[in-house]
Amino acid sequence: MEIEYLIKMKNTPKIKYIANRGLSEEKIEQVESKMGIKFPKAFKEFLYLGGDYEEIINDWNRGFDNLELIQEEAEESFVRVGLGLTNFFAFAEYARDQFIFFFLDEGENPPVYMFAEEKFHKNDQGEYVYYKKTDTSFSECIDSFISSALK
Repeated sequence: MEIEYLIKMKNTPKIKYIANRGLSEEKIEQVESKMGIKFPKAFKEFLYLGGDYEEIINDWNRGFDNLELIQEEAEESFVRVGLGLTNFFAFAEYARDQFIFFFLDEGENPPVYMFAEEKFHKNDQGEYVYYKKTDTSFSECIDSFISSALK
């Protein structure tokens, strides 16, 4: 796979002493088919470079084997608080009530959002909201996680 967006991840194959383990393009296509969705290119690159295991998104439950469960838990959490979000993909969760996600219709390197049932994110007007955009692109999000993990 040609890496277009996650150059920093490609150039950082290890975090501390742990090497990223990626997935084959065939495996990525299988999960897309099984879940009935098409991932944006930037997320496919993430899976290709570290989908089997990575130490980039520390402290969050993530990983290829957990993708379907994370998606189900995010859907349930969004329903609990009355959000009618659709066409999203949650790729990491924390304590089953916080999620990092993107919308599947916002391009090949989509913005990333954080959600929390406890509404601790503030919007630009200073109001507490369930979710807000935290990164203008998926690659920006991963680059930020890599920078933090290398500290």
